[in-house]
Amino acid sequence: MAEDLLERLKAIDFAVLTDIVRQDQNDLSFEISSWNVKRLSDKGIVNPDGLWLFSGIGGHETRPWSIVLKILTRPSEEPTVDNVWHWKREFSFAQSSLSKHLPGPIKAPRIYHTEETPAGCWIWMEYVQGIGPDPWTLDEYAFAAHQLGLWNGSYLTGTSLPSESWFTRQPYRSWLSGMDFDKDIQSPLHQKYLPKEILTRYKELSAERETFFKALENLPQVFSHFDSQRRNLFIRSGKTGQKELILLDWGQCGVGAIGAELTWLIGLSVALLEWSPLEIARLDEITFPSYMRGLNESGWSGVAELVRLGFTSMFTVYIGCALPSLTAWWCDPEHSQFALQQFNHAEEELYLKWLPIFDHAIKYADEARISMKKLSFL
Repeated sequence: MAEDLLERLKAIDFAVLTDIVRQDQNDLSFEISSWNVKRLSDKGIVNPDGLWLFSGIGGHETRPWSIVLKILTRPSEEPTVDNVWHWKREFSFAQSSLSKHLPGPIKAPRIYHTEETPAGCWIWMEYVQGIGPDPWTLDEYAFAAHQLGLWNGSYLTGTSLPSESWFTRQPYRSWLSGMDFDKDIQSPLHQKYLPKEILTRYKELSAERETFFKALENLPQVFSHFDSQRRNLFIRSGKTGQKELILLDWGQCGVGAIGAELTWLIGLSVALLEWSPLEIARLDEITFPSYMRGLNESGWSGVAELVRLGFTSMFTVYIGCALPSLTAWWCDPEHSQFALQQFNHAEEELYLKWLPIFDHAIKYADEARISMKKLSFL
């Protein structure tokens, strides 16, 4: 499939490509001298064949240029617009004013052109490259958390909260709806490695998920990316030399609880093995205060325990309640090739990498319950 698509992209309308490159170069007379196209990444879990990099040289000074084409494939059955898996949400975001006018320091890639076809949607955008170490150190995660705090806080201190019809609504509900907990908890790896008391705790957690849902829905609400994990975050130098945070892939964005964004920065970065699962506590220790500092600098003066409840409740339902099903699926031998592509580990080896997350999810659930009682959410 990717090979067939590559051949189609090699034959793309040169006039269309030229117009897009001119936007990228801010030069209406820019002429392309040569170009090529290749797949940018195969790390997209939902859309592994969707990212393509066009690059070449042109102009009087033979300047190099690069732009990205993201292709969203129309599914045979379309989820409702509020569903976390609504396939067209990033296209809607790219066409909206939100992509150009995010408050605070957060930025999205520049969008140059969008088009819809019977097969799906195409989004032409800026090629974003980061600076600094890879993998990230704690300093980069702390910076990202601070920027996310500034951004989220702006919606609590004067910026109007958007309410687009295509936003994700309560993403944890559709996220969990497709998972068969009772079946997945019987996975041989769960039975081998999880003590009976932990298995029991996860059964209880699954049964009481509505308690955490209600807490999230009663907390202060902010515009949220809902996928701000390391693979979607880039730190680069801004126009004046200052560091800025660019968020890619807005396909799950919507409105959610304050603090919930840290679930992806911490929890999903760990689940994707961008940060060691053995060091979740250290990542939390650094990023949460940085996020709080961003909220405070935005002008918000609420209590930290509300923010903490948003984080721990979202981690509980989005990571914790899903963990038995996600690990059972990814560690199944049938999915070993895809797992190796995404994580460089598969089957039992991958399971053991993820094993420390089980204990942390239970700890976050316990912390959330204590906060709910203290804050009268129960």
